[in-house]
Amino acid sequence: MTENPASHNNEVLRLQRRLAKSDVRRAELEHLIDTGQAFQRRVLAQVEKAKAEFQNLNDQQKKEQARSDRLLRSIMPDFIADELKQSNGVTPRRCENATVMFADFVGFTAKSETLDPMVLLRILDFYYSEFDRITTRHSIEKVKTIGDAYMCVAGLNDDPASISHVIAAAQEFLKFVSQARPPSLDAPTPLWQIRIGINSGPVSTGVIGQDRLSFDVWGDTVNIASRIVDASVPNEIRLSRSSMDLLRTKTGFISCGQVNAKGRGMIDLFCLA
Repeated sequence: MTENPASHNNEVLRLQRRLAKSDVRRAELEHLIDTGQAFQRRVLAQVEKAKAEFQNLNDQQKKEQARSDRLLRSIMPDFIADELKQSNGVTPRRCENATVMFADFVGFTAKSETLDPMVLLRILDFYYSEFDRITTRHSIEKVKTIGDAYMCVAGLNDDPASISHVIAAAQEFLKFVSQARPPSLDAPTPLWQIRIGINSGPVSTGVIGQDRLSFDVWGDTVNIASRIVDASVPNEIRLSRSSMDLLRTKTGFISCGQVNAKGRGMIDLFCLA
């Protein structure tokens, strides 16, 4: 039986059309796959970009938080800063055995009238920065500076032994001021002198303000410390009897007069021999 040529040709044509359709479908499928893969790559790239941006924002936020924390701890005691961060407020405290120290520069007012303001600022920054390092080493809290007066306090945890840290810091203050000279100043500057007054007793502490927070210490103990420094002589540490009473070792101290404290009468003063 012979095959019909026309039938054979028709079969070939059908096969060719089917192959052609198959090629079209395969091309369409390959295009669809390529399009899907390209879309997937774009999505993955966008996801990675978003992750990188989020990580960058998170890193920046951590840096800002760390910066804010350092700033807060530079103006507040650590326990005050921790309470402020946790509760957005600080409960006022009373401490029975705190020791307050004032240090001020002798003749500051007269010198401030003759020195260029920028030179004066650099001098104060030079000395106060070292005072900050000294008080930090001795676990003493800086309260504030008022012009040429540097105020700090120890014993806010009611530790009577903190008086020894204050005495040690005061000695380091005197040594630094007597030996160090602010570097790289355009104007010649003489060596400065300081007076130091120390008093111990109860104080109240807290944070004042809402937008501009300020840690402070109040009470007669602070006022008397201020009066003592006013009654001190250059390059000398004077302390009250209440501070002497907290010292375990009183060797090396001698009586050096009295000061009249408002509302408290005459107060005995002592200084290092």
